[in-house]
Amino acid sequence: METGSSVSKGTFAYKGKKRSIDADQYFKRSDTLGTYRQRLDVLQEAWENIDTQIQILRSDLNSKIFDDLVKFAKSSHESFTLGGGQIDSTPKEIPTAAFVTGVNTPDHGVMFSTLVTTLQDKVSPLVAILKSKDCNSVKNTLSKTLTQLFQNPLLFSEDDEAIPGNTKNMTCSMSTLVSWYQDKYNTNNSSPKKRKSLGGGSKDLGQYPPIVILFEDLESFLPHVLQDYISICRNYIGEIPLVFVFGIATSVSAVHRLLPNAVSSMLCMEKFQAPPSTEYLNMVINQILMTSRYPFKLGSKVFQLLLDIFLYHDFSVLNFIKGLQFAMMDHFFTNPVSHLCCSVEELEDRVTSLKPKEVEQVRRLMSFRGFVEGCPPSKQEDMLLNDKVTKLEFVVLLRRIHTYHSHLYPVLKCLHIMVSKIPKHPLGKQLREVYSRLLKSFICDTEDYKECIELLRMTSKDELMDLLQQCRSSLTEDLPPDLSTLPSDLDALLDRFLKIDEVTEEETPENTEESLHLEKTDLHTLRKRLQEEGKKKKKLSPYEKLRNETIDFFDSLFRKYLVCPTSLPLYEIFYYDAWGEIKRHLNASPRSVVQMALSSPHHYLQCKCCESEPGSVTPSMPDICIAYKLHLECTQLINLYDWLQAFVTVVTTDEDLDEEKIKNPDKELQARFIRAVSELQFLGFVKPTKRKTDHVARLTWGGC
Repeated sequence: METGSSVSKGTFAYKGKKRSIDADQYFKRSDTLGTYRQRLDVLQEAWENIDTQIQILRSDLNSKIFDDLVKFAKSSHESFTLGGGQIDSTPKEIPTAAFVTGVNTPDHGVMFSTLVTTLQDKVSPLVAILKSKDCNSVKNTLSKTLTQLFQNPLLFSEDDEAIPGNTKNMTCSMSTLVSWYQDKYNTNNSSPKKRKSLGGGSKDLGQYPPIVILFEDLESFLPHVLQDYISICRNYIGEIPLVFVFGIATSVSAVHRLLPNAVSSMLCMEKFQAPPSTEYLNMVINQILMTSRYPFKLGSKVFQLLLDIFLYHDFSVLNFIKGLQFAMMDHFFTNPVSHLCCSVEELEDRVTSLKPKEVEQVRRLMSFRGFVEGCPPSKQEDMLLNDKVTKLEFVVLLRRIHTYHSHLYPVLKCLHIMVSKIPKHPLGKQLREVYSRLLKSFICDTEDYKECIELLRMTSKDELMDLLQQCRSSLTEDLPPDLSTLPSDLDALLDRFLKIDEVTEEETPENTEESLHLEKTDLHTLRKRLQEEGKKKKKLSPYEKLRNETIDFFDSLFRKYLVCPTSLPLYEIFYYDAWGEIKRHLNASPRSVVQMALSSPHHYLQCKCCESEPGSVTPSMPDICIAYKLHLECTQLINLYDWLQAFVTVVTTDEDLDEEKIKNPDKELQARFIRAVSELQFLGFVKPTKRKTDHVARLTWGGC
């Protein structure tokens, strides 16, 4: 055998260069009017503005809890000195922040990455974050910790030596970390140049910055790994300033479930509670969707679907935002005239530049067709045939929607305040619930709204004044002109309630003209007359009159401005309500998708070779589809040899088909069959059985 030859030959696959995706190609596929570039520009600009606002909201939401964590990490080792350890020689516990983040685990990655950046900027550049998937042993945990600390680019300035690249050969132990820390931060033995760069570019981090170690998903760590790691770190707490941050999704009791008393006693824990994800969601909805700054809106079905996914699946605001982003993308992708979904300043120019085909596309919208049918016959002809007149009408209608949005949200907040304290919350407890009801239909015609109005007519004086004060506080200074007098109207009502005790009841003069004639009559007529007289004599107190007047004022206000958006002409340009597309992409049913892919691969591959009649099998189909269709014809136990023969019969062409090849298929066909069966086993359609070694058991029945 030659020395240069290899015993085994292998094929090595290399990852090719990532192909750049041109968005124009995707838009051109569905573009019939030539507006894809305009739609793409509007989409990118709109999402950039929304994403910037979302980042600001996230920063504002977490700012307080992050400030508390920064303060905790800074104050944990204020008295630390090298060489002598702590001033107090008694054994110290490891300062630990029990950071309760909530069960919205998809959002934790963004939260902890922001926390790491904050700690590195304000506390110490020595920050490491550990995840359970990378820490299946103590050695891996120590290696992950040291690698992040030693290769941190914040520790090196431009004049320093190169950052150490390979840390695989170093000794993964805490003594290595202690030696490195003492060598780097021991100012007595370091040069002036080194002392100048100790901070690593950070500002005012102290002489001995603490080493902060974050555990992102504490509940997922192996208990014995976590216990050993904490015990090792506890032995070096006098030589290096360690601080732990435990990311806990459930409650602090999870720490006691993972750690025995002997280990948990080594920690000095302090609890920190992150804001609930529902608070973040309310901020996103109130300041992104329920504002006139951003023209794009979600329809009732899509909005409710995204809320249901959040409330009943993952509590993830990040996934809600991704759903919003997908809805925007699909809206601008599928709607040829969606570039009209822009700010009111750009509206007239965009409408004026519409081409005849685009004008005709807008005319086809169902809401505009209904609007035209309600116009006089003379105007109908102009709007259907005269593009100039139609464009002018487009501008009026689109501006009306912008005006509707500016009026809607201040009044909707007032409605939520008025009905939020009603028992059983007929219209919903949260503002988002009231908004969802508004998107479906005219809310003032619903039975729940009428019930709320009736209950408000029985409100006490103190409660009603409190509601009026809250409504007054919710109104900002940038109200539209039509609502500019609303704050003063509410102030006037409050003043009248304050002075209600000074108002005396007006004495109504007795009506002497009408008298009860003593005539012979039957009992039924007398009873009816007495009831009518009783109703006439019933008087309302000054407060009851003012209360009814106040409720009537709000009722007329709500009926005027809280109309359903689907009743507005051209609402399709602003509102996206393709509920089926969102559900198919974000909340698909795995079983139906897998079944469709295996039984009809043409549905996803979009190739003619796989297109066939239902129930038939063609050799051009993928191997797993052929094996899947053949297994549907079998009973509970499937003979592998019979299955293989049927597979070979299907995939072999007529020219190559002979009895010998079916009985003894070549190795390539056997390998293809084995791979197809393995994939079906992975998907859960078959499994091995001990009853017969050459058989597999079928696991699915019926449609699958």
